Amino acid sequence: MHYSTVVKTTANRRVIRIIYRHLFLVLLLLGAGCVPERKTTALRPAKGGRNYGGYHRMNMIRGNPSGLDPVMITSTLADDIALQIYNRLISFDSSLNVVPELASSWDIRNNGTQYVFHLRSDVRFHNDVCFPKSAGRRMTAHDVVYSYKRCCDPTTKSAQFWVFKDKVIGANEYYAARREKRSQPDAIRGLYATNDTTVIIELTRPYAPFLMQLANALGCVVPREAVEYYGADFFRHPVGTGAFRLSAWNNDYQMTLARNPDYWEYDSDGNRLPYLDSIRISFVTDDKVQYQQFVSGELEESLGIPTEFFPIIYDTKTRTPRPLDNAVVQSKPAMLTWFIDFLCTKPPFNNVHLRRACSYSIDRERIVKFVLRNSPHSPATNGITPPVFPGYATDSIQGIQFNPRQALNELRLGGYANGSDVPPITLHIYPEPRLIQVAEAVQQMLSENLNIKMTIKVIQFAQLLDLAEKGDLMMWGTRWYGDYPDAENYLSLLDGSLVPTDNSQPSYPNSTRYNNTIASNLLARAVATTDITERNALYRNAEQRSIKDAPAILLFYEMHYRLLRPYICNYPLDPMNRIQLRYVWYDYKAVM
Repeated sequence: MHYSTVVKTTANRRVIRIIYRHLFLVLLLLGAGCVPERKTTALRPAKGGRNYGGYHRMNMIRGNPSGLDPVMITSTLADDIALQIYNRLISFDSSLNVVPELASSWDIRNNGTQYVFHLRSDVRFHNDVCFPKSAGRRMTAHDVVYSYKRCCDPTTKSAQFWVFKDKVIGANEYYAARREKRSQPDAIRGLYATNDTTVIIELTRPYAPFLMQLANALGCVVPREAVEYYGADFFRHPVGTGAFRLSAWNNDYQMTLARNPDYWEYDSDGNRLPYLDSIRISFVTDDKVQYQQFVSGELEESLGIPTEFFPIIYDTKTRTPRPLDNAVVQSKPAMLTWFIDFLCTKPPFNNVHLRRACSYSIDRERIVKFVLRNSPHSPATNGITPPVFPGYATDSIQGIQFNPRQALNELRLGGYANGSDVPPITLHIYPEPRLIQVAEAVQQMLSENLNIKMTIKVIQFAQLLDLAEKGDLMMWGTRWYGDYPDAENYLSLLDGSLVPTDNSQPSYPNSTRYNNTIASNLLARAVATTDITERNALYRNAEQRSIKDAPAILLFYEMHYRLLRPYICNYPLDPMNRIQLRYVWYDYKAVM
């Protein structure tokens, strides 16, 4: 039987079984019954018709974060939580425009090589036992310098040095000195505070995306007292300046964040943020269980819709939501691409022809249509950059598309008579339902189109990241959420200049360790270019050269979907799905 028929028939049967098994929940959501409502908490009126109070229950499908030390955060899971606990110099609004946060303003001088940040003077760290009398102190520019220096210190187990490496004056020397445990230098020459409210960062060359990179997790500002007090356990005891503080963390089960009563930010009517009293985060990794918890009234939101239920919640042809009585549906093209990475420096995937053969054998359109029920934005038939950046023509990039004949040709060029003589390969994935479904389809396609046998191994997300960055996996499935709205964020995943010369060192963000000198040089030229049109042209050239070498099997570009309770106000969904709960307030009258 032709593959498409197998997938379509198998997928449909699976969908039918699951739909009947859980139909009563779907009917409740559609209004055919009464969804058990939570016992609402009393709200306190605020200016402008808003309300204080309420606790927000949400689930993070990717599981428990490995830690919340900003220098170690490499997952969107941890970054989502960090956004509630910490602040950064700058951030993004719901339209992904750069907006001030801890920095009230900034200047870019000397042809783009000097950044001068002017900080707020009314920001305080959370009250915590690490401070005298457990009273948080005022944050200053010296805390920013300290936090950024930690990013450049290998003794902190930092995964963030890539942002400063070869860019900030003196960062490389500082990193080397700390790695070799030399006493000098004890400062980074291009990173300093001139007073309590001014931070200056000097670059070795212009680097256009640098400002946006500071909105990543690495930009979170921490106090020295907390790092020194908690020591090796700081990653489980985050102390920041954010709207919420960590209250409780039951590993692999639940995390509770409590309102920071001393938070510095106010809304336009003079209300001190945040409005919510607390956030309760669970870590259920089954999307169907999460969905059922939302339907039964146990959660305020549910990010994503299980593939099996998508045809019921959405018209799959028009991708428009069906009327729902007990929920609001949000959707947005996502700054998110799914792919399967290869380790390009070790056998068997240091063989470019084998990588291409595997990539040509994958029918992405069938995966999107039948396995994922047409819920993604589109198959990834161009480059690694998702089609959401204005002015960046991703459709001009020729990706590797499904072509079984070409797949067999590449296999032969790689020195294999047929797939049976390819060494045993293992695909590592984490327990994300969509990834499991796609991995099974990829396994079947490699077998049918190339006669390659692939084993799937499921491990926890944090373990997968750690092993991939160390170079201990040959092939792994993952996705990349954009950290900032610039194509460089995706091209850095394939930038050979970011691969450490010492193979024993972790490689982040380029975990594939792919290296194309021409592409890396084009990328270096692009980020030094202030003209956006010229920069995007260089980006596309670099991306095209990298994609033809198939360092990864690109799968699909994602859509974000989120189900919300009708009483939740001021919670827009953006392409990055940035969770900004400090602006959320409840209005129970909206559902009466």
